Amino acid sequence: MTLYAFRDYTKRVAVLLLTVVAFSTATAGALLAAPKNEAKQDMAQTLVNVNTASAEELQEVRGIGPSLADRIIEFRSQNGKFQKVDDLINVRGIGEAKLQKIKNQISI
Repeated sequence: MTLYAFRDYTKRVAVLLLTVVAFSTATAGALLAAPKNEAKQDMAQTLVNVNTASAEELQEVRGIGPSLADRIIEFRSQNGKFQKVDDLINVRGIGEAKLQKIKNQISI
């Protein structure tokens, strides 16, 4: 291999490596940014309205099982719609800790 051929080969390898690094950086940036946006969209779409949700829909909320879902629906039918999320504290089985756990997953 002549000196000229070696330099040409080295330049090609350097350009190839720079291209791979640039592509990897751009791809990594795009991949890291996408889940955050998707997570926000998923969260907005998965808020459960406690005034209209069925027992099955209420059970999609982490921290609400079948019994608690039934009690929420029973409370709602006896007392009317919830005016604010904090009103759920009046449902048997929902204390302050449970309310804080489910608060960001529900809406009125």
